[in-house]
Amino acid sequence: MNDSEYRSLVERDIAHLIHPQYLQAEARNAIVLVKGEGAVLTDARGREYIDGLSSLWNVAVGHGRKELAEAAARQMSELAFANGYTGFSNLPAIELAEKVCAISYPNMSGVFFANSGSEANEVAFKLARFHWYLKGKMEKVKIIARRQAYHGGTLATTAATGLAPFWRGFGPLDPTFIRTGTNYCYRCEWNKTYPGCGLDCAVAIEDTIIREGPDTVAAVIAEPVHGAGGVIPPVPEYFPKLREICDRHNVLLIADEVITGFGRTGRWFALRHWDVQPDIMTFAKAITSAYVPLAGAVVSREIHQAVLQAEDKFMHGFTNSGHPTACAVALRNLQIIEEEGLVENAAALGERLQAGLRTLLDEDGVGEVRGLGLIAGVELVADKEKRRPFSIELSVGSRLVAACKERGLISRNLADSYLLAPPLVTTPEQIDRIVAILRESIRDVVGWARRQKAEI
Repeated sequence: MNDSEYRSLVERDIAHLIHPQYLQAEARNAIVLVKGEGAVLTDARGREYIDGLSSLWNVAVGHGRKELAEAAARQMSELAFANGYTGFSNLPAIELAEKVCAISYPNMSGVFFANSGSEANEVAFKLARFHWYLKGKMEKVKIIARRQAYHGGTLATTAATGLAPFWRGFGPLDPTFIRTGTNYCYRCEWNKTYPGCGLDCAVAIEDTIIREGPDTVAAVIAEPVHGAGGVIPPVPEYFPKLREICDRHNVLLIADEVITGFGRTGRWFALRHWDVQPDIMTFAKAITSAYVPLAGAVVSREIHQAVLQAEDKFMHGFTNSGHPTACAVALRNLQIIEEEGLVENAAALGERLQAGLRTLLDEDGVGEVRGLGLIAGVELVADKEKRRPFSIELSVGSRLVAACKERGLISRNLADSYLLAPPLVTTPEQIDRIVAILRESIRDVVGWARRQKAEI
């Protein structure tokens, strides 16, 4: 396809498609993808790119897996759809629920299937409130979330999300969703330094519970590693302390593992790094490696038993909950992850990625490298010593995304942090290439930013 034909394709896209998080100016620079193989994507012009974000944190087993297409076709030819409401079920949904419970946390017992991470978190909020309703605690409805968190795009999950740009134009937000501080050590809002910080980031959550009243708080929701909010992992003591706080105040802990689930951090699920078990865990993305939509919430035995024994129905549902084709693809996807040792591969490749990215700390403008397994962030700053960011008008983060794209690496930024989460099948050579492209691009972009200041 020549450039003229490609531009025509982009114009056709703009004419009728309203994309997620839409801004027409960005759509005019769209990459129109036509093919994927492993960790490599190809656009309609034939240009190849390393998929540095697993497309949207989700294509875990890589692109072009015919096994998953075959699993979908086989299931569609046998039973394309089944009503999942009370009184009906299907075999793939039953088997997948068993599998998810088996590989998640030891206290987990029941699964409610949805179609996206946003829906999964909606389910979690409703399950948390329904749990306390069944216990006669009607006032326990508030959800405490953290700044830098992203939990979805529905009205409730937007209210839980701690990133202000996602609120614009959608207010008023539900006031029963309360936001508090988070574990962003590089920019600690309490001006403390780990390990002598007293974990004020966790204490702030307890303070919020106390201020709101424990009898009004249903749950705390937290990503084990902030994803879209900048790839921010916790210190080891953070989640054990948060678990203690929730237990002390009789509040549920919801782990949003939409991004971190199914091997991304080098464990099946990320809270296993710190031997913490949530009361509810949400998942999506990598459960099918995004070949078809599927998500869900898995709950503890206590919550599950309460739902099973309740006289009131849990009046929540989706037409495609437990869709047989999606569940069949998920089962085959999880089989691939197990047979190819991709969780272990993520741990090993993650060490290579993190070590490679840490060499960038010697580069001008690189303030912090952070991550866990195959998820990472590189934050650029104008002044390393003072951790002062570049002027927002320079759009350094967006320029870095563009510079990497020109060199054959696709990913995204949050402000001046460049985010990475390549597929679990990425090769060591591709990991090294990611680091090399980032290094070249950082030198170009930071050098350009320095020149702008000199010219002012």
